[in-house]
Amino acid sequence: MIKPHIGYFPGSVNIGLLLGDTGAILIDSGLDTQTAKKIRKGLDELAQPLRAIIQTHSHADHFGGNAHLLTVFPEAVVYAPPLEEAVIRYPILEPVYLNMGAVPFEELTNKFLLAEASRVDRLLPASGEIEIDGLKLDVLPLPGHSWQQVGIVCDNICFAADGYFGADTLEKHKLPFLVDAHETLLSLDKLLKTHYEGYVPGHGPFERSIEQTVMKNIRWHRRILEKIEEMLAEEECTLEHLLARLCGELQISIGNMTSYVLYRTALMGYLAGLLREERICYRFDANRLLWRKRT
Repeated sequence: MIKPHIGYFPGSVNIGLLLGDTGAILIDSGLDTQTAKKIRKGLDELAQPLRAIIQTHSHADHFGGNAHLLTVFPEAVVYAPPLEEAVIRYPILEPVYLNMGAVPFEELTNKFLLAEASRVDRLLPASGEIEIDGLKLDVLPLPGHSWQQVGIVCDNICFAADGYFGADTLEKHKLPFLVDAHETLLSLDKLLKTHYEGYVPGHGPFERSIEQTVMKNIRWHRRILEKIEEMLAEEECTLEHLLARLCGELQISIGNMTSYVLYRTALMGYLAGLLREERICYRFDANRLLWRKRT
């Protein structure tokens, strides 16, 4: 517990815990049924029924516990941002978009990319204040890692979802997942300007001050953007060639389809950011899409 009514279940995905007037509110629910059972045990130890689940975004590792929890606590109300809620209700959309819109290969229908479906009862506002079970919460828009990801602030404690990553997570994945590098950097800048009492990321330790960690995230993303720009200044590249070069530079070895589609989508997110900033452009030649640095 961070405060008497605010805490989190630590793990590979941190799950926020708020204690309202009549029960518990979770911020995300983790990867799967196994995680959900641990959460249920924790709620039982606290003698707190589950009143609500707030989804920060629609990646499988953040809502995969919903199906089990809603079986145990059918009265719990599920909140999610617009657009993100569609994927939560129809999880097949995640491997579909990672597979460029095509029917997902069997290897992409694993629990890391395809969670069990969950109902969503209410949409979160894009930003601003909401009240759930007597608690006043602020919704903080943090797009970039996902389209309409949000953070949740309660009593000056910020649950930042994947608005930033802990240092170890950055070092582990090397090419962080995102859908828009431009929006990711804007969200990081927004977090950098906040002064909450504490921060819980989706992946990483609780911190009282996140300036050092957020600056590491910013430098990390900018370094990748600069690497891509340098590569495209040297030669025009197809997406496949650029992905191979970048992963080689970052010492990433892709060995399965799940890693491949995640890294490919992340690269597209960086290209989308560079394109929005007019730092790169593309052309078509011999039925190939070629990317290059803008001159």
